[in-house]
Amino acid sequence: MNKILLIPFIFSTIILVATSSFTKEYSQFGLYLTDEDKFDLWGSYNRGEGAITDESPDELIYNHTCLFLSINEENLDMKKGPYTRYKKVNKRKLEERIEYLTSKSFDMTNCSLD
Repeated sequence: MNKILLIPFIFSTIILVATSSFTKEYSQFGLYLTDEDKFDLWGSYNRGEGAITDESPDELIYNHTCLFLSINEENLDMKKGPYTRYKKVNKRKLEERIEYLTSKSFDMTNCSLD
């Protein structure tokens, strides 16, 4: 049964690493994700067995954080409310992750830090 749970985790990790690069890099993979697509992708990594936590590898935390920060709130239609609520409620957590990643020498310049 553990193998059954491990397969979705591995698959989601591969997808996250392959698709959650920054906006400039999406075209390298032949992908164009709208801001709503990015918000949905980001949200999918907050649930279930493969959820990104503070104990996740730094690279995944970095990709996850920058994916969220790369979303242009103005381009969200129906999802603007949830995005704004999350960002407002979890501002401290976002700031802590940015500070942590910066202290680990991750380059945050490709992330939109508005």
